[in-house]
Amino acid sequence: MFNKAIKNILLGSFSLPFLSGCASIVSGGHQTISITTNPPGAKCAVYRDGIQIGSINSTPGSVTVSRKESDLTIGCLKEHYDFSNAQNTSDVNGWVFGNIGFGGLIGVVVDMATGAVRAYDHKTTVDMIPLSDKIAAPVGLPDQFPGPITRVTPISSGK
Repeated sequence: MFNKAIKNILLGSFSLPFLSGCASIVSGGHQTISITTNPPGAKCAVYRDGIQIGSINSTPGSVTVSRKESDLTIGCLKEHYDFSNAQNTSDVNGWVFGNIGFGGLIGVVVDMATGAVRAYDHKTTVDMIPLSDKIAAPVGLPDQFPGPITRVTPISSGK
C-alpha cells in the first residue's frame, strides 16, 4: 500500500511538466522591459504595430508588456533633442525548447496560448540625437496636406 502511494506521488510529480508549458511557468505571458536613454530624462512611449501600449514619463524606467510576435518600437522625446527611436525585437523564448524534450506538445500549446513562446530583450537603450541650432528647411511639401492647418509657434531657446 505504501509503495503504491509513493508511485502515485512520483508519477504525479513527473507528469506535471507535461500538463503545462515550461516557458509559461518560468517567464509567464508578460515581460518587464527597462528603457534607458542617452542622455537620461526623456519621455518615451512603447508601440506595437503602431499602437501605443505603454509609456515612461522620464528615463530610466520600465514598462510591462504582454509577449507577442510583433516587435516593439520605443520612441522618445527630450527638449533640445530630435525624436529618437529604437526597436526591441520579439524572439523565441529559450524556455520553450524545454518543452520539446520534456513538456511535449501540450506544453508547447500552453506556451503559445499564453504568449510565453515569445520574449523581448530585457533592456532597450535609445540614443537621443541633439538638435542643431539651425532649423533645417523641409525637403519637400506633400502633394496634399494631410490634416488641418495649425499655426506653430517656435519655443524660445533662451539664448
